[in-house]
Amino acid sequence: MNRLRIMMNNRKRFVFLTAMGAVFVLLASGANALAFVGYRVLCVPSHTINSSCYVPVTEYATIQAAVTAANPGDTILVAPGTYPESVTIPTAKSGISLLGAQAGNDARVDRHDPSKESVVNAAGNAAGSTIIVEAINVVIDGFTVEGGGPLVNATGVDLKGTCPGPPFTPATGAVVVNNIIQNNGTGVSLNSEGCGMPGMSGTPLQGVLIEHNLIRNNNVPQGDGIFSSAVSLAFIIENAFAGNETAAIGINNSQGVIITNNTSEKDGSFMIFTGTSVSEFSNNQGKEFGAKGTLPGAGDAAVAIGPGNNGLVITDNDLEEGKAPISNGIAFTTIFGSGPPSTNIYVKNNRVKCFPGTGILAEAYEIVPASPSLPQGTLALSLILGNEVEDNGLDGIYIDGVIAGNTNNQLFDNEAEGNQRFDCHDDTSGGPGTAGTWNRWFNNTGNSSSPTGLCKPGKRHDYDWR
Repeated sequence: MNRLRIMMNNRKRFVFLTAMGAVFVLLASGANALAFVGYRVLCVPSHTINSSCYVPVTEYATIQAAVTAANPGDTILVAPGTYPESVTIPTAKSGISLLGAQAGNDARVDRHDPSKESVVNAAGNAAGSTIIVEAINVVIDGFTVEGGGPLVNATGVDLKGTCPGPPFTPATGAVVVNNIIQNNGTGVSLNSEGCGMPGMSGTPLQGVLIEHNLIRNNNVPQGDGIFSSAVSLAFIIENAFAGNETAAIGINNSQGVIITNNTSEKDGSFMIFTGTSVSEFSNNQGKEFGAKGTLPGAGDAAVAIGPGNNGLVITDNDLEEGKAPISNGIAFTTIFGSGPPSTNIYVKNNRVKCFPGTGILAEAYEIVPASPSLPQGTLALSLILGNEVEDNGLDGIYIDGVIAGNTNNQLFDNEAEGNQRFDCHDDTSGGPGTAGTWNRWFNNTGNSSSPTGLCKPGKRHDYDWR
């Protein structure tokens, strides 16, 4: 393997992220600008692992020792073996590329021989997390990362973004690719602590790429494959998730997060959104949700959407089979507590089948006399279009409601078949919508509906908005 070629390919990823805008802003900020002093190649544990490590002075017994010795922009090559340490890449080490023995090799394909892996294991280390990134523009490529736990918030790869102000700098521009990330509390953490809180200021973590990783069995104690809070502009692309018992991915109070072409098998939820805007979950495939059990914090659906989201696009996903409490396919849910309804949501062309509950669900809050201001609905001003919902234990599509509840939604061209209670079901009443509901149903097919008229038996809809 030509490690320097891999290094240059990874640096091209920086150009991609910079073009997105976030890294450019940070690099232009003066004090945080990279100051490369000449690229060097440092090797762990011996200079004999690669011809680029041409003198013994470049070899280091541990990964942390190499990081400490590195200059901004240097590359660290790590040989196969197990490294029982927790590694921190501090702010002053911006632009480092940390390359394991499997750098450049997709972690989802033919990575079954542990003897060929560079394994970083933080088990028993007081730091808790395995690889902690505080610097900007860092590459983590080709490792097995494990043992981050059991401390609360212990993580396999922890990308830091702390917003209360200087001297903190978020780990903007991070690239996490081709890693097996397993047996941690959380697999990958994207957190900007303090961002958006009263009295806090600063720049959130932004411009992150997570691609071609295998993220599995991260359950001690959190249970998330990836968890983010207050992140702006992140790309989660072509990863495989398995056995994360809270969720494969949880996105909280973030914006501009693109999640596409990932797979999930036997995770709790596939996707959890709360308080997030202008983000996309598309072309993902998942099955057997909750089959290994769930941890507290899991949703009640494969895609569980809590309060306060705006401008989400959930499109062209294939979701199949859940085990309680993962009862539903796509749910706008009250399970995460009360809050404003999600608005301007676009649920399009998803295939949802074989859940014990409902395929696509908008839940309603119960009205509590002591809390008359409690929101009634979880979904408003949104579009549910062209979905296929089949063979679910309750309803195909269900809009729950207390009088009004979930309102001003439009449901077009959906196909519902073989669902045990109703194919189409809307409990809102007294409104101007279809059949006296508060929502508009048009051109949906299904053999049963409540009230009647929401969907009708028939062939596949005549036109396709794909």
